[in-house]
Amino acid sequence: MMDSMGELIRLENTIQNYAWGSLTALAKMRGEETPSTQPEAELWVGAHNAAPSYVLIDGERIGLNTLVEQDPKRFLPSDYEGTTFPFLFKILAIDAPLSIQVHPTPEQALAGYHAENEQNIPLDAPHRNYKDEHSKPETVIALSDMTILTGVRPVEELQHIAQVFDLQWLLPLLTAPNDKELLAAILRMDTADAKRHLEVTLSHTAQWLEQNPTVVEGVLYDVAQLMQLLQQKHPADIGALVAMVMNLLHLHPGDSAYTPDGQVHAYVSGTAIELMNPSDNVMRAGLTPKHIDVEELIRILAVQQDAPVVQRAQPDDDTLGVFSMWDPRLSVTRVKLSQGQSVSYTFKGAAAVIGTSGELAISTPNVQLTLGATESLLHAGSDTPTTMSGVGEAYIAAYI
Repeated sequence: MMDSMGELIRLENTIQNYAWGSLTALAKMRGEETPSTQPEAELWVGAHNAAPSYVLIDGERIGLNTLVEQDPKRFLPSDYEGTTFPFLFKILAIDAPLSIQVHPTPEQALAGYHAENEQNIPLDAPHRNYKDEHSKPETVIALSDMTILTGVRPVEELQHIAQVFDLQWLLPLLTAPNDKELLAAILRMDTADAKRHLEVTLSHTAQWLEQNPTVVEGVLYDVAQLMQLLQQKHPADIGALVAMVMNLLHLHPGDSAYTPDGQVHAYVSGTAIELMNPSDNVMRAGLTPKHIDVEELIRILAVQQDAPVVQRAQPDDDTLGVFSMWDPRLSVTRVKLSQGQSVSYTFKGAAAVIGTSGELAISTPNVQLTLGATESLLHAGSDTPTTMSGVGEAYIAAYI
């Protein structure tokens, strides 16, 4: 390319084979046979050390993390204060509920990371909480119908749920002064008591479903169905008691939801795009065999746990639609083209584009690249005007 323009670089990305992943979603996107040989949960695009994207240079695959470290001026925005790539971009393919989790603030992450370093806890130790120095706010954009748990239901709603399902264990906890204290009371329960409460909750919600076969929506139905799903996917996991008090949102394709630091959340089902800070700091509250540090999780919980406002791209019905993010320098742009359409788009700053359906052609004055589903390109350097054509959909994350 000319020196006055930036670069568009093809990436090879890692798929994370977590147990909750789908055997069909990502394979179908790639046009391959299903089921896949193992669950495919997350496609990572970025430079995180745990699973960096790779660039092919002179026949050699080099991690984007290595390239950023070797030549930050080439891959990072000129006035960017950090030393790592500014975001992690993903496709999520969810076949079973993820762990209930919370992410730390920047200050908490920095302090926790250095404290665990001073204790000589290895980075790959199962009981380590802080894997890096970064916070992890995130926004999810639904590609299919999607269900997520996030924050805590209003007290009035929880009182109604407890009364209808006769959950005597829950009613006294609802006098907690705020959402954080309610969650803390559940998380600190004696294990034997929590198991008994879970058995009662599972029994009473199953009975309600049997007695109300014509009810197929609403808060009570959602809670009852959720309890049965969690028992199927995570048998006897007392994290289900936390899930029961959380807001359950149904997202439609194109809906987005933001999860700030300190917010309890878990994704339950569906396929989605996700943009987050480049971090792997996760404190877990349940629905997982992994390490749970109850007191550290409680410490980083935000006091209020309100449900997010569901948003859509602006404009939502055009070939280009933009989702705003928590950082004004970050954005996600959806490109959606049908037969005979083309659109001009200028890549700016550090950016990555992921194809999610069909095939798009991305042309500059000097080169034309194709982008299929699950394929991705990296942009670095000066502004790069392009023309996009073809039939398909893609998402562009940019830090400008």
